[in-house]
Amino acid sequence: MNPRESVGIALDALRANKLRSFLTLLGVIIGVSSVIAVMSLVQGLDRYVSTRLAAAGSNVFSIDKVGVEFDFTRVREKLRRRDLTVEDAHAIARSAPHVEAAVAERTASATLRRGNRSLDRVQVQGVESDYMRVDDLPVERGRPIDPADNRSRAWVCVIGDQVADQLFGSLDPLGSEVRIGGARCVVVGVGRHKGSSFGASQDLYALIPFTTFLRLHGREASVTITARSRGPENFEQAQDEARALLRARRHVPAGAPDDFEIVTPEMYMSLWRNLSGAIFVVIIGVSAISLLVGGIVIMNIMLVSVTERTREIGIRKAIGARRGDILVQFLVEAITLSLSGGAIGLLIGVLASVLIGLLTPLPVYVSLLAIGLGLLTSTLVGVFFGAYPASRAARQDPIEALRYE
Repeated sequence: MNPRESVGIALDALRANKLRSFLTLLGVIIGVSSVIAVMSLVQGLDRYVSTRLAAAGSNVFSIDKVGVEFDFTRVREKLRRRDLTVEDAHAIARSAPHVEAAVAERTASATLRRGNRSLDRVQVQGVESDYMRVDDLPVERGRPIDPADNRSRAWVCVIGDQVADQLFGSLDPLGSEVRIGGARCVVVGVGRHKGSSFGASQDLYALIPFTTFLRLHGREASVTITARSRGPENFEQAQDEARALLRARRHVPAGAPDDFEIVTPEMYMSLWRNLSGAIFVVIIGVSAISLLVGGIVIMNIMLVSVTERTREIGIRKAIGARRGDILVQFLVEAITLSLSGGAIGLLIGVLASVLIGLLTPLPVYVSLLAIGLGLLTSTLVGVFFGAYPASRAARQDPIEALRYE
């Protein structure tokens, strides 16, 4: 019997008992579809994060007290550090040769109102005049926050285009007033549309002069320093200069660790890859359990099939079939069973990935690697769990097999 006939026998067995076949393949279907969906989501997010970080600029870094930290004990420890100040930002801008600009900022959440319209949880940032240039946040209409605004502690603001749309609709917001908390601010600019990130709008913000922010929220808080190096080639030197200046200003002893954190786009990328890697391992572990269960079920069904077809095996051996022929026949049947489940799982996984992309803001990317891995996995399940039943069938004694009732 050639492999094509073995595949035909396996498919006939699937069609003969559809419910048993479905239950047999269920574990493989779940395992493969999970692998496809998770890989598509993780790869899509990885491409998305890489693109966003590249767009953010390869020569921008920030400095704050805590940095990128998820250990709450360490977060509490870092929050007890001395505050960073606007003077620290000015010292870096003034004295670090490879730093093009450095600015201080503070952030709070507030409700913005205009007439009977309001918008909750708007990110209000107190910024210096160079902030929009450092953070590559161009103004679409009007003007940015300028040095005169900070000197005079002016009640002016630059709003994101989503804020403009929701508070002003089709009206021109320039020159109009909005209430930020309890303060009235004149809109002098509207930022260029940035879109969303993981479903969260990046256009839901209001920038006000740093000195005006201090009038609203007081001085007792640490600032975040955002700095831009003089080109990507000077990125490391700019960080080293900023670190040395801050250590000297904060009197950090030689050999002691920094009492501040420098955060770069690469750190966020590394954090994301560690996080996505952990998620991937967990989900793949769950998928592996499904594949293991599916493989065991396939093995049991194949053992039942060997028992049911004992006389067939005896007849085939009696007319000249070799042990290898029987082995290949049952192994091909097991692989066909597993690949059938893999194909169904592949289809479900791709459809699930497409639906995730359509119904959620999460980006997905169905790659040939994910498809190939799904098919390879189902093939290996068939080979591994079909080997024992196939071997048992091949070792049948033809005389005993012909006597079997």
